[in-house]
Amino acid sequence: MTTPFMHAWTDPRGNVRRRDFLKQLGFGAGMLGAAQIGWRDLMIAQAGELRKQKRSMILLWMDGGPSQFESFNPKPGSPNQGPTQTIATRMPGIAFADLWPNVAGIADQISFIRSMRSSEADHFRAIKLVRSGYPINPTIAYPTWGSVVAMERFEAAFELPAFVRIGKPRIKTRDINAGVLGAKYESFKIGEPGTLPDDVLPRVPTDVLNRRLALTDALDAEFARTDSPQVVKEKKDIYDRTSRFVTSPRLSVFNLDDERDSLRDSYGRTTFGQGCLLARRLVEAGVSFVEVFSHGSKNDAGWDTHGNGFRDTPNLCGEADPALATLITDLRQRGMLEDTLVVWMGEFGRTPKIKKDGGRDHYAKGWLTALAGGGIQPGRVIGATDKDGVDVTERPVSVPDLYMTFCHCLGIDHETEYLTAEDQPLKLVDEGGKAVEELF
Repeated sequence: MTTPFMHAWTDPRGNVRRRDFLKQLGFGAGMLGAAQIGWRDLMIAQAGELRKQKRSMILLWMDGGPSQFESFNPKPGSPNQGPTQTIATRMPGIAFADLWPNVAGIADQISFIRSMRSSEADHFRAIKLVRSGYPINPTIAYPTWGSVVAMERFEAAFELPAFVRIGKPRIKTRDINAGVLGAKYESFKIGEPGTLPDDVLPRVPTDVLNRRLALTDALDAEFARTDSPQVVKEKKDIYDRTSRFVTSPRLSVFNLDDERDSLRDSYGRTTFGQGCLLARRLVEAGVSFVEVFSHGSKNDAGWDTHGNGFRDTPNLCGEADPALATLITDLRQRGMLEDTLVVWMGEFGRTPKIKKDGGRDHYAKGWLTALAGGGIQPGRVIGATDKDGVDVTERPVSVPDLYMTFCHCLGIDHETEYLTAEDQPLKLVDEGGKAVEELF
């Protein structure tokens, strides 16, 4: 449930209307004690006063490319379906693979695009395209979408990072980062949900840390007078943000210990499941973009199931299914879903043709994206593929279309341009796309 601040309800971002906030402050510290308000609740309310009411996004990244046949676009009766059976959903006439019972039970809260088409079926190139919205360009390092949102949402007074990544890519060389936007908009990386990286918490008392930072400022000021003031300014900005972060009481948002055991169990006691729980906590505290990686806790292929797909895919789905369903339910029950766009996808799908060992290769014609919240109308299915899942037959959706949809949901002007370090103007979104209006 949404947490009340005194008698004024916080909104999905933890915001309290200014009038209600000031009114409640008038009751004094005694009333705060009587209301039994926790420190984290106060921090969320305060964050709401400092930050604008803008939608957040959670990207659930199925690293390696999930099979549409074994997820949300099965083809029962087709020789391409394989041994995976289907299950009815909350949407009449729509079936899923039976590996997703929890998502099937809340399918009417989600919308699905079954007709994604893209030009890249190589991991490296497809990840660059799908995570940035731009085709690969050897002369421009296009930023990942989380960095773009971080740039758009950046507020210097807010202590938490605008962009948090939970988990990591299975193969580092396939990754994409802030690119031309630079380190200022890079993600803050959490390897294991509930555990901060070793180098986050200060190893000295706060007063000692502040004296060291003051000395650094003095040395940098001297350097700026004689050499490069812009470099010093950028460094100081990063140091200032970092020092506010590591000394902030809001760091408690990364600790999952105060969540109910039953809720943690519902998400699943896996890295991905607990990562989804952490993602909810982060957007509740005001973080603009959270990315959670899924590549399973068994075997090594992730969703890249070339071999032994019928062995590995049930394990992958068994971890992703409860986490996705619980995340959406949790956000909805807290009144946060409307202001949080949740997107489930990978870089492409898997081939209709089944290999002898039960695997499927890469396939960019007719893959899947699932979306919930963020203004998306629930319970809709966009597009279709033929009876054997070979090609799109209705409403093809491109990657630029998808990114235009993201912009629409997040209230971002897709015509916005920014300058690279070389003063080259770039648009946030590649030209040629149109938002998928059927989702709204």
